[in-house]
Amino acid sequence: MSNRVEKGSSLLQKSLSEIIENELNDPRLENEIITISKVNLSSDLGYAKVFVSIYNSKDEKKSLEILKNASGYIRKLLKDKVKFRVLPLIDFELDTSVAYSQKINNLLKNITYSDSLDDKED
Repeated sequence: MSNRVEKGSSLLQKSLSEIIENELNDPRLENEIITISKVNLSSDLGYAKVFVSIYNSKDEKKSLEILKNASGYIRKLLKDKVKFRVLPLIDFELDTSVAYSQKINNLLKNITYSDSLDDKED
């Protein structure tokens, strides 16, 4: 990844976090905590896949749809915060990496060793 793309991704992540936390006043998202975990910006800076984690939500998929539907408005607010020649299109995706790592950790905690290891030593 080029330095330009990395800087752009970082700037978008910070700016989108600020917008969602402070300026997106949708009552359906009122008690939810939304974090931007990663932004994948295309090499031409025209497309950004934004990975979000949603906490305190009764329905994460519904909350994600609300964000997707608000992406035009979010992009409009983003225009005032970042100085890109062309503002990238934004696509929100649910970040499942935290849930996946928790699932793996739980599986690892539940591993039990049987006496079969002792049998192989004989």
